[in-house]
Amino acid sequence: MTEPIRTRRPSRRRETAPRASASYSTASALLALAMVSVWLGTTSAQIPTPAAAPTAPPGLATSVKEEPPTPAESFIDEAERRLAVLRSCSADLQEQVDLLSEHISLKGRYLKAPENRLYFQLTVAGLPDASGSSLQISDGETRWDYQAILDQQMYSKYSIKPVMERLNSPDLDLRIKEQFRDGMGFAGPETLLQGLRKAFRFEQDKIEGKLGDRSVWILRGTWKRDARQNITGPEQRRMAANGLLPPYIPMDATLYLGKDDAWPYKLELVGRPQTSLIDTRKVGPDGQRIGSRSSIEKIPQTRIVLEFTNVKLNPTLGPASFAFQAPSNASVEDLTETIVKQLDVAIARSAELKKADADRKDGPVLEKSLEIPLPSGDAAAAPPKQ
Repeated sequence: MTEPIRTRRPSRRRETAPRASASYSTASALLALAMVSVWLGTTSAQIPTPAAAPTAPPGLATSVKEEPPTPAESFIDEAERRLAVLRSCSADLQEQVDLLSEHISLKGRYLKAPENRLYFQLTVAGLPDASGSSLQISDGETRWDYQAILDQQMYSKYSIKPVMERLNSPDLDLRIKEQFRDGMGFAGPETLLQGLRKAFRFEQDKIEGKLGDRSVWILRGTWKRDARQNITGPEQRRMAANGLLPPYIPMDATLYLGKDDAWPYKLELVGRPQTSLIDTRKVGPDGQRIGSRSSIEKIPQTRIVLEFTNVKLNPTLGPASFAFQAPSNASVEDLTETIVKQLDVAIARSAELKKADADRKDGPVLEKSLEIPLPSGDAAAAPPKQ
């Protein structure tokens, strides 16, 4: 079994509301996956286990069928296709996160150019006694990841050419190929739309509106039934497929797409207000809630807002915008060999599966049924005389 490749990330354990702590990691994952990281693809390359490629994601039955897209979702899909053909783009971004008792601000800059050139810089502020920044940058030959948290600085890199050679192998499973390409971050804003379509159901028709002076289409969606079943809440219980989610989990998405260029200028993820149906009191040994209803903890709504400004489509971006070199005294982790080995294993496994499937299909097959003659002189086989 191959293990996913992950860049090293420092972690900080933080105190949260007692009854919400079990779901804090879920809400944090929403921040990372549904916002900036989904827009760019995950910031570290990850290879799923080859043997697991044909199976459904954890928590989902293999018999689940994708619902046909609504008119709003078809519109988002068309916007995704328009953005995918952009040769280059640049944008500033800012994100505001109100999550439980935390208020976090993120600011960044994104550049994309042909030949796998990438620049994505992000700075985080608002965490008590902490600040951080990250940079993913590629000049088309080497992909760098840099992270700085307090006084810690971490560098990793890998060579793009040998990785791309393996990604272009016809034997590599398509799901692995797509997941890894997204993880490399070379896509653009279309990745954000892909992530939203996977997690949210947009059933309302788009409406025309304004975002400042810009004409936009406004689209609204809620969590898909299948997606929300993978969310765990307090006491590690899975969320119900229907009904309201707790306020700390964003349930509603509002997307603002530019009318002229289909760019996702703004995205809001918001939790719904707490209702009397959510009882945060602990359960005693007798199975009864402890304390009066007035002691029920009030959980604030999570609100995550991502906005893009200074957006330019197909600008001319020179090599200097993507140049980077780690300091001579820096400790750099080179992931090239590890990634290549894992891709080789994935390719070999995919080839084995394809060959096994072909052998099953190409086995001996009779074009017509066999005719077995009756033994001569066998009276028992002859029709009875009348």
